Amino acid sequence: MNVHLTRDSVAMSDDVDAPYDFRFVVPDNTSLVSLLYIVRQLSYLATIAGGKATWVASVDGKAVAVLAQQWQEPVFLSTPVLDFNVALHFEYYQQQDPQAIVDALY
Repeated sequence: MNVHLTRDSVAMSDDVDAPYDFRFVVPDNTSLVSLLYIVRQLSYLATIAGGKATWVASVDGKAVAVLAQQWQEPVFLSTPVLDFNVALHFEYYQQQDPQAIVDALY
C-alpha cells in the first residue's frame, strides 16, 4: 500500500520545512491503527512546547481519528477501508481540548 502523508504547519517557524509531504510503502493489509502507530514512530507530527498539540487525521477528506500530544493513543472516529493508495492528512487544531474535538466530530 502506498501511503501519502500531509500535515498542517504549527507555527511560522514550522513553515520553513513545509510542505510536509511524506510517502512510504507498507504491506497491503496494514490497518489504520498500524498506520497511525507508524506516523507516531516517525515523529511526523510536530510537537509543541506546551505539550498539548491536537491533530485530526483524515482519509479522503473524512475525519477518522483525533490525536493529541498528551494522549498515548488516538481516538478513532471511524474505520475507513484503505485501498492501495492512501492519502492521510493531519489538520492541526492548536491546543484545543482534544476531547472536545472528538465530541464535536462524533
